[in-house]
Amino acid sequence: MSKYDVSRFKNVTVALNTPFDKNGEIDLAATKKLTRYYINKGIKGLYVCGSTGEGFLLDNEERKRIVEAVTEEAQDELAVIVHVGCASTKHSAMLAKHAEQAGAAAISAVPCVYYRPSEESVYEHWTKITEAADLPFFIYNIPQLTGFNLSMNLFHRMLKNERVAGLKCSSEPCHDILRFKQAGGEDFIVFNGPDEQFLAGRLMGADAGIGGTYGAMPELYLKLDELIKRGDIENAKKLQVTVTELIYRLCSFSSMYGACKTIIRLDGVDIGDPRLPFLPVDEKDPEIIKLYQDIRKAVEESKNL
Repeated sequence: MSKYDVSRFKNVTVALNTPFDKNGEIDLAATKKLTRYYINKGIKGLYVCGSTGEGFLLDNEERKRIVEAVTEEAQDELAVIVHVGCASTKHSAMLAKHAEQAGAAAISAVPCVYYRPSEESVYEHWTKITEAADLPFFIYNIPQLTGFNLSMNLFHRMLKNERVAGLKCSSEPCHDILRFKQAGGEDFIVFNGPDEQFLAGRLMGADAGIGGTYGAMPELYLKLDELIKRGDIENAKKLQVTVTELIYRLCSFSSMYGACKTIIRLDGVDIGDPRLPFLPVDEKDPEIIKLYQDIRKAVEESKNL
């Protein structure tokens, strides 16, 4: 059982896009502006340098600087979770230690990427990361990208580590959330990963959610969270249908990350384009303009729910 109080993580947590300038370099001023943008929207948590943050397209020094910019702006207004996963356990541990020094609230990591390590290797990888920082650690299970699916056997081993406080479950079967939550217990945080099943994941036991499309429409996820917490499942279902349709449209562009960044730019915060191999989305494209307009319309309509 974890030794930490994890109640502050039971919120909508935006997977933060990493801002870049026109030369493709990290933009720290825009990072702080984006952090403040989410605070003003009512968001209480950020997940930094993960998949949405193009973390594997950043070098370690860039990742550290992004984390520092976010924590400096956020202070105590946000629970900042830093994704520290790297191909190398050594580098992951270094980033974990830095996250603690920078004032992050928690750390998280995928298994080693590219290689296909054994369960014992992944156990050692995650354990070494937890040993590097006295912070809550959230396992990140996303087998469709890593090729490694967390087994219940390994999960039970990890639960014996008092720094393991929860799990971001991005595997596609919704019942995985149920299994992990039942095994982890009441004080173990399970985050729903797939955005299109936010409601389903919560009904299956997820305590909260972390997602990449949250950043393009944070108000809609905050409203979904509100509806779920007050037990208004019928209106939550209606809103989930709207959100899922918007997600499909975001994914119809050359890259979802490029589309999300353009939506955010249209809403007043220029965070640049994604790094290659992810492609940009032209803000003059009529389809992205229409999508932005529809998102804002959905936000206004959701206020009546």
